[in-house]
Amino acid sequence: MIILISGLIIIWGFTEAAYLYVFLTGGNLAAYESLLVPAIAVGATAALVLCFLYSRLCRKNAQAQRTKIRLGREEIAYLLILAVAAAVTLTHFAGSYVVDLSDAVYEMAINTAQSGQLAAQHPFTGEFVGNIPMRLKILGLYALYAAAMDMTGLPAYTLMGQIVPALVWLLHMGIMLSLGRTLLNGRERYLWLFVSLAAVIDLATAHIDGMIGYRLFYAGFSGETMRAAILLPYCILCCCRKRWLPALLCVIAEATLVWTTYGVGYCALVIAAFFAVNFWQNRRERT
Repeated sequence: MIILISGLIIIWGFTEAAYLYVFLTGGNLAAYESLLVPAIAVGATAALVLCFLYSRLCRKNAQAQRTKIRLGREEIAYLLILAVAAAVTLTHFAGSYVVDLSDAVYEMAINTAQSGQLAAQHPFTGEFVGNIPMRLKILGLYALYAAAMDMTGLPAYTLMGQIVPALVWLLHMGIMLSLGRTLLNGRERYLWLFVSLAAVIDLATAHIDGMIGYRLFYAGFSGETMRAAILLPYCILCCCRKRWLPALLCVIAEATLVWTTYGVGYCALVIAAFFAVNFWQNRRERT
């Protein structure tokens, strides 16, 4: 899962670089679309090469930590709970529901696809204004959605209300599975309980505004949801396994997905906290 998410972040980095190049040179959506497919192709190639080299570098540690997952009666029961949660979640994304428009990314993508102009709206209010802070202009997620809608003909609701949230939820569950294997090392009988509880919490908080379940179910397209559901647990996973380079990728991805003060967000705080704990433990062992 570390390799998969790292590869996706690298691909996103190349699409963001294409967006920044077009935006800073005064281009429009059509110019961005002309660079999008090559950027994804180059990003995928770079992701394959870099992730392969990094996995070779970390292979010895990965083999030492690898454990087999055994399925008993309790594990099968937890798997059934997880399967029911997955069925309810995917059925929700396949149906019709009200999309949360609190961060305006949804409307920004629609208006950008219609107007062909980049960064014409304020990401918080959705209003067409001329003076938008540069820290907000560099967030290119809305442009990716607009380009995808324009190039494929997908409706906004299908792309941002159904496809993207389902993918975000599946990646979230995959990360929680890997995180559970790391935190419960040697106690794999509780692994599926850990993942099932995570899925049940998502369902239980689906109607509580501001909770992770609500953001997954009604704003799965937003950068804030991707930070909460993917980047933060993935950053914790990387720090637990002492994979610092993938953890740093989370910091960069967060700065280009979500508005944060000076680009320093929660992922940077997570890494700093792990470094502080490791420093304290090492100092305690020496004394």
